Amino acid sequence: MAWMKVVNMAWTHEVSLDYPIVETTYSGILSKEELVQAESEHIGIAKSLGTVLHLADCTGLEGGHSFSDLYLLVKSISSDRITMGIKEAILLPYHPHARDLVRFWETAGENHGIQVRAFINRQNALEWLLL
Repeated sequence: MAWMKVVNMAWTHEVSLDYPIVETTYSGILSKEELVQAESEHIGIAKSLGTVLHLADCTGLEGGHSFSDLYLLVKSISSDRITMGIKEAILLPYHPHARDLVRFWETAGENHGIQVRAFINRQNALEWLLL
């Protein structure tokens, strides 16, 4: 059950009454600009709620941004001291190219000190986040 929901055409942010997690659901083609905006919104919501937990449901993501877009974004996020401590679980996309992008995000995030892990199962993702 959600108590807060922010909707955009390419993504939706939702906060549950059950967990201190900001969940973002991505779908379709997500441009570099949309990706940056979605991440900025997510961080703002998380800060306002005092949580660092993020579940990114990318199952419906098809791509639209590049590996370099992801690298620059993760580098920017990791340099912001306020975002330190982020823990993000990602549900892998069905689309093969988008899956490669998420795997890259996972590696780049870990290399920049962000706890991020990709999952194929929602329950496993939630359990890892709440550890």
